[in-house]
Amino acid sequence: MRNIFVILFSVTLVILTALKVDAQESAQTDDVHIIFHSPVPGQALQGTILVEVDINVEGFLSAELSFSYSGDQRDTWFPINEWDDIPSDGFNAEWDTTTITDGEYNLRIIAITDNDQLVALISGVRVRNYSPIETNTPLPTSTPAPADTNVPTMTAISTITPVPSTPTPLPPNPAQINNRQITSSIGSGAIIALSVLAFIGLYQFIRNRRRKDE
Repeated sequence: MRNIFVILFSVTLVILTALKVDAQESAQTDDVHIIFHSPVPGQALQGTILVEVDINVEGFLSAELSFSYSGDQRDTWFPINEWDDIPSDGFNAEWDTTTITDGEYNLRIIAITDNDQLVALISGVRVRNYSPIETNTPLPTSTPAPADTNVPTMTAISTITPVPSTPTPLPPNPAQINNRQITSSIGSGAIIALSVLAFIGLYQFIRNRRRKDE
C-alpha cells in the first residue's frame, strides 16, 4: 500500500514539474523574440533599403545585422550594422544594395545576451538594381472536376445553298431565218415565179402569133 502511494506521489510530481516547465517556455516564447519587419522573403530590392528589426531579449549585450549570397557553400556573411546597446528608435539599419551585384541574398541578425545567442534569418531577397524585376508568376487555376466539365456546344456549320444558274443567251445563229426574212423570201419567190410565168406566156403568145401569120 505504501509503495502504491509513493508511486502516485512521484507521478503527480512529474506532471506538475512538466506543466511548470511548459508554462515557463511559453512565457519565454512570448517575451523573447527577434522579428524582421522589412524586407520580407522574396521581395525585390533597389537602392538603399531600410531594414527594420524588432529585438526583445533579456540581458541584451549586442546585435549584428549581416547578409550573404544565397547558396554560398562557405557560409560567408558581410556586416551591415552593429549595436552595442538597445537604440531608442529601434533596431533599424540602411542597406545600400547598389554596392553589390544583382542576385538573391539572405539577411541574418544575431542577438547576444548574457547567457544566450539568438539568431533570426530572412532568405531569398532579390536585389535588382541593374536588371529588370521579374513579374510574379500567376498561380495555377484549379482544374474543374469531371462532373463540372462544361459540355461542348455544337457549332452549326453553314451550308452553301445552290443558286439556280441563269441561262446565258446563245449568240445569234447566222443560219436562223426570222419571219421578216421568210416573208421577204416568199415575196421574192412569187415575183420570180410570176416573171417566169409571164415570160412563158409571152413566149407562147409570140409563137402562136407567128404560126398564124405563116
